[in-house]
Amino acid sequence: MKKAVLMCVMLAACLSSVKAEVDPNFYVYLCFGQSNMEGNATPEAQDKTVDPRFQMLACVDFSSPKRKMGEWYPATPPIVRQGTGLGMADYFGRTMVANLPEEVKVGVVDVAIGGTKIEGFMQDKVASYIASMNPSTEGWLINYFKAYDNDPYQRLVDMAKIAQESGVIKGILLHQGESNNGQSDWPKKVKQIYDQLMEDLSLNPEDVPLFVGETVSQKAGGACYHHNAVIAKVPSVIPNSYVISSADCPQKGDGLHFTAAGYRTMGQRYAQAALKVLGVETEIQEPEEPATEYALDKKFTSLEEIGTTPFSIYNETEQKAFYGIDNQNLGYAALSEALQKTNSVVAFRLEEVDGDYLLRGITPTGDEYNIWGSPGYLNSQPDRDDQWCCFILGLNNQYGQDFENGALWEIEYEEDKGFTLLNVGTGKYLQDATPAKYDDPTYFSFYSLKDATTGIKTLKHERTDGIVYTLQGVKAGAWDALPRGLYILNGKKIVKR
Repeated sequence: MKKAVLMCVMLAACLSSVKAEVDPNFYVYLCFGQSNMEGNATPEAQDKTVDPRFQMLACVDFSSPKRKMGEWYPATPPIVRQGTGLGMADYFGRTMVANLPEEVKVGVVDVAIGGTKIEGFMQDKVASYIASMNPSTEGWLINYFKAYDNDPYQRLVDMAKIAQESGVIKGILLHQGESNNGQSDWPKKVKQIYDQLMEDLSLNPEDVPLFVGETVSQKAGGACYHHNAVIAKVPSVIPNSYVISSADCPQKGDGLHFTAAGYRTMGQRYAQAALKVLGVETEIQEPEEPATEYALDKKFTSLEEIGTTPFSIYNETEQKAFYGIDNQNLGYAALSEALQKTNSVVAFRLEEVDGDYLLRGITPTGDEYNIWGSPGYLNSQPDRDDQWCCFILGLNNQYGQDFENGALWEIEYEEDKGFTLLNVGTGKYLQDATPAKYDDPTYFSFYSLKDATTGIKTLKHERTDGIVYTLQGVKAGAWDALPRGLYILNGKKIVKR
């Protein structure tokens, strides 16, 4: 009996010792929000190594990379869950450790759900919010919530308590609002979450600032820039809070998500504000004044020459080019309007199908354009009236815009005149932003693009998937089985001899 009592005392002493081992030099920051906090950009080479002083606490189990929920790891992306990318917290932590003494570590506890409203983090509303979702159209969002047992706020608290066993919570980062765009009561809802965190984690609001990031700015083509005026009111309801500007941060072309460069800048700005609270003044690498539009560069004289290079479809006579407006609509205007980097689409890429072509939309950042998760292609509308025009839309048979009837084009080049676009579905030629309905061909020039300001940065869309393609952009099959010839691999021309 005495031996058992002694063991209990020793165990209690050990547990007490573990709890006492809180490192005051381990600064922990809680992070929550939707897709921009979750991470929406593909990490690049410079993002794949990190100072081990920057740590992330796994808030879900990862299989790739292998991580266990509730344990600390070096904060290489993705840090929220597998399948996500570079986000706000990545360069926040990197900038923090770069400007703090060597004995200081920084950890992030990041719970974020792409597409969620702020109600997704409110315990009195989350159940009804999830119940209101349509499984047929929002099944993806329902599954995101399941990863957090349908209560992301509680997961954040549970993980924060684990973090408090080894470090000190120094602040909270929030990036959310696109799904609550312009709602005037949003700051009060944020305050409700913030106040609840203070209570549940026994934190003093005077010691734990909230840092709130703006959505993509109006100048950068933000679809939800109106919400920034709402975000600006957060300090009026939460005194110890700071708004992080998104000015000049580039976006991916969808008006919602930042590019990798944009996330790096935003992360540094979050860190600059947090460091200032800690009494550390620092300068960060702000983006150069971004080019606002592209200009025509190389003129192509054959489809073979184009390969997978994005190109503008330009009418030399009318001095107009095609581009994507907002979500779906195809525009046709002067270059000063058509090649603006705030457009959803500025160029197209060839995809050959049995001798004809799909024209895939390419965003200002060089990414393939998608609509609601479906590839965005240039379509005509044989079954619609003129008011709908031609537009960029996935091959989902909406409004008759399926593969056969609207998206397939016969493209031919005539020397000294240019390219013609005959729609396979209508049997008519494309001339402007109305459906392809003309008997006589219109001749277009295809150009690659470059920055209008510097003339240096070329819009590229290089395939890096390890798949071999023909010069027309068609998958060519296994390398060993291919005949001799010229092919494209990872965006580069290669010769099989």
